[in-house]
Amino acid sequence: MTLWQMFLSYSLLVAGILSLLTYWITKRFVLRKMNRTIMKVEHNYQQQISSLQMQLSGKVNMLEGIVNKLRLSNQELTRLNEIRSRFMAIAAHDLRQPLSSIQGFASVLMMDAPQGGGTNEQIALNNILKATDNMNMLMADLVDISVIESGRFKVEGQPFNFNALVSDVVTLQSVNAQKKKIFLQKTSYPTEITVTADRFRISQVLSNLLGNAIKFAPQGGRVETRFFVEDGWVECQISDNGPGILHSEKSKIFQKFHQSDNDRNLKKQGWGLGLSIAQEIVNAHGGEIGVESAGLGQGAMFWFRIPQEPISAKNAPSSDAKQ
Repeated sequence: MTLWQMFLSYSLLVAGILSLLTYWITKRFVLRKMNRTIMKVEHNYQQQISSLQMQLSGKVNMLEGIVNKLRLSNQELTRLNEIRSRFMAIAAHDLRQPLSSIQGFASVLMMDAPQGGGTNEQIALNNILKATDNMNMLMADLVDISVIESGRFKVEGQPFNFNALVSDVVTLQSVNAQKKKIFLQKTSYPTEITVTADRFRISQVLSNLLGNAIKFAPQGGRVETRFFVEDGWVECQISDNGPGILHSEKSKIFQKFHQSDNDRNLKKQGWGLGLSIAQEIVNAHGGEIGVESAGLGQGAMFWFRIPQEPISAKNAPSSDAKQ
């Protein structure tokens, strides 16, 4: 064997030994350290995951507690709302009988009172009759709102002459208008309009809107009623030159028990249910109702529109159809 061959063999032997030594050192120290590092990282992650799971469990328990409280609160609100509805219905029903008795006895005394109309006795009896009439209207509103809230509110559609209905309501309200020397104008439609709807309920809407206009119009003011037909819809508009409505109040004016702060004296004359009932009636007919006003001191124009023929809910106009 030559010297070169011996050197090559020795070199290969040394390289093999070094390779084995490197592998052994790597396996014994480096890989063990890597394993320890990996185990440590894994342990830390497990601790973090466990901590997050505990936090999440706490949040879930807290949310479940909140949900249970909300559920109990909703149940309590539902119970209180039912009690309120029952109370309003019972109060309205039980108060009607004594009111009818007071009204009847006052009418009898009025007939027996001396003629002339100027005595203190007649003035007192007139005031009693006016008060009982006002209370009867308030009781009727309570009955209507209790029926609406109980889900028993229904409308019955029958064909009727809308022109004649408007004329009847305007005639009835003209007495109140004359007391305030208000000019009550009705713009007649040139042809007869036949509507299939609940005549009594639509007259209730008209009476409410026209009565409000007369109530809020100033002494010697003006109230105008006009109506027309457009694409199978009948629209009625009642405008006045009263105190007007703030833009921020328009979204609240049809809410139950809402009353305008524009005139605190007028505020005492009702429950604030009339417009809410009117809205329910119009909605039940598949129509819509709204108000327009340029602001305080600019008067207001209330309007509602209903179809001439009953339509399904899916064909009812959208809330932004009237702008």
